[in-house]
Amino acid sequence: MPANNKDKPKVVLLQLTPELIALLTAASGRSGRSKTREAYVRLEDHLKLYTDFAAFGRRFPAEGSDTQKS
Repeated sequence: MPANNKDKPKVVLLQLTPELIALLTAASGRSGRSKTREAYVRLEDHLKLYTDFAAFGRRFPAEGSDTQKS
């Protein structure tokens, strides 16, 4: 059990376009994960790879990341 309330997982509500739902559904089908888990894994991966996301298509890799600037 978490030591205090700040250690407890939080729920985030997102509204996704039909196109994003279709992409998420396809990705979850390929991976075998639920859509919720797929979204979590992808969000976690992206946030760890990129420290900032200034504009669509412009990313700043996290320190020590293998990712090149796009």
